Amino acid sequence: MATTSGIGSVLDVNGIVTSLMNVEKAPLTKVATQKTAYQSQISAYGTLKSALSTFQTSVNALSSLSKFNAQSVTSSNTSVLTATSNGSATVGSYDISVSQLAKSQKLSVGGFSSVSDVVGTGSLTISFGTFTPEVADPFTASSFTPNAAKTDLNITIDSSNNTLAGVRDAINAAGASVTATIVNDGTTNRLVITSKDTGEVNSLKIAVADGDGNNLDASGLSKLAYDPQATAGNGKNLSVLQDAKNSILKIDGIDIVKSSNSITDAIEGVTLNLVGLTSGSALNLSVASNQDAIKTSVTSFVDAFNKLDTTLRNLTKFDETGQANGALLGDSTARSVINQIRAVMNTAIANGSSINSLTQIGVTFQRDGKLSLDSTKFASAVSSNFNDIASLFAATARATDPQVSFVSSTSKTKEGTYAISVTQLGSTLLNAQGTINGATATGSSTTLRGALGDDSEGLTINVAGGALGARGTVSFSQGYAAKLSTLLDSLLSDDGILAARTDGINSSIKRLDTQTERITSRLTAIEDRYRAQYARLDVLLTSMSSTSTFLTQQIAALNAK
Repeated sequence: MATTSGIGSVLDVNGIVTSLMNVEKAPLTKVATQKTAYQSQISAYGTLKSALSTFQTSVNALSSLSKFNAQSVTSSNTSVLTATSNGSATVGSYDISVSQLAKSQKLSVGGFSSVSDVVGTGSLTISFGTFTPEVADPFTASSFTPNAAKTDLNITIDSSNNTLAGVRDAINAAGASVTATIVNDGTTNRLVITSKDTGEVNSLKIAVADGDGNNLDASGLSKLAYDPQATAGNGKNLSVLQDAKNSILKIDGIDIVKSSNSITDAIEGVTLNLVGLTSGSALNLSVASNQDAIKTSVTSFVDAFNKLDTTLRNLTKFDETGQANGALLGDSTARSVINQIRAVMNTAIANGSSINSLTQIGVTFQRDGKLSLDSTKFASAVSSNFNDIASLFAATARATDPQVSFVSSTSKTKEGTYAISVTQLGSTLLNAQGTINGATATGSSTTLRGALGDDSEGLTINVAGGALGARGTVSFSQGYAAKLSTLLDSLLSDDGILAARTDGINSSIKRLDTQTERITSRLTAIEDRYRAQYARLDVLLTSMSSTSTFLTQQIAALNAK
């Protein structure tokens, strides 16, 4: 036998102990194998959570009505008018002519050789309103009607800011709906005061409290006085560079006058942006359904699900050789995730529409578990049921009263039909009051919001007008994207099944770590015992070998005599 334990050793103690310890380490190897499997599962659940989060991002984008209320607005003359739609406009066309653009008022005063020239001290009060000039009628005098939506701007001018540049900076520092600039026209510096907002309702009136005691003359700070009803040099001391003007247009022959060039309330659901004037015939504005945008949204939904499906299949796949099984093969939690998602997608939506399932718009499951989109069937569904496509995916509500409309909902809003009662109509100055589902709703302007704790919680509706009392019902439903979003919130939450499963696996890993420490400690003691035992045996055998050698030598010596 080889002797590797040292000079005179009979036994290979290291080899013997190593062989024995390899047998003793079998439980430790088993624990390590289990820990590696659990760690693979933790990694797999991380991949699953990431895939679910990515899918949720796509789903959330489809849970908004705006994704499906897609419309295209086309102007035949974009140098005069452009437009956009919020998706709720009536499909059709309009003849529009623009005869005047809205403008803001500009006032000016010159006579300053330098921006450091002193203007004067005192205070300025800038008001906004509508100036109506006197007409050739003894019973119609001029007037200035204040704009109730704006408050007067009060500016103090003292020795620290009484120069031309100082007055300009003081006006701009006020941060109100007026700006001031200094323009050098080649011979003099002019202070130009401009209303930030267009329209006749934003005409300017400037009152001065002059430090020299005369508030109306063209001397000192009163150079900046401007009362459109006064006379030059006596309170009307600024020159008008540009009058405040309203935009004037015709829509299908109807006269429209607005204070802005961006008009949101002429054609419901459409924002008109005026940029020029028509010459000759009116331009045409057409509003059409944007089917391509709807298809893009649905295609994104199909692609997002298929990516998730691929990830789930890879994590749970079975390989006949056993060499490439998924880390979550046979995992009940992973199966539950798959089944819950498919259950939502295979259940018809209670949206009160004839289009209430994915198959009706050409979205179907294939044999391989993937989704596919039949473009022909989809186009037919959109053409015949365009307004119902949104309710198939997003959270929507249908009101029986034409003056009651759905605004929004939250994740706490439950599907159902809720009675609406109005006790006070709302406005910009007065909040609406009433009940939804018999519970007192929260009023804000013209909207009512479902009460906390009620099934209608978070359901917000708009009441445009009508009578007080019972106002019919609102039927709320969640489309596929909305339902999936709620489900994914639950799956990915801190107290969801995925968190519970990973917490359980981590607990098992900690238990195995403790078991590993215990086994390792025991193995150390066993190895020490083995080494001590075989070391003693080695000493004994070495001694016996020496005795045997000695006796052999003695016998040989006796025989030689």
